[in-house]
Amino acid sequence: MKLEDADLILQKVGTIAIMYYPELPADSPDYRLKEDVDWCLTDLDTGEDITELRELIGRTIVDPTTHREALTEHIYGLVPESAEADG
Repeated sequence: MKLEDADLILQKVGTIAIMYYPELPADSPDYRLKEDVDWCLTDLDTGEDITELRELIGRTIVDPTTHREALTEHIYGLVPESAEADG
């Protein structure tokens, strides 16, 4: 993953997390958490299995205080060290 992609994903997750409100549970038929996660990963160029990333994004949208640190570490862990130095 490129550093720019990692930054963009975190920005998108932050945007969705701000708009999410607890009165609308993530499993409510009126809310589609999967669609928000899909949007956060739009145009992501990776050949990797991103199942864990998708789950972590969903948890962070619903409860950012608890999960944002783990998401940040996970995402930047997918960026090669050379990409961080170039970025």
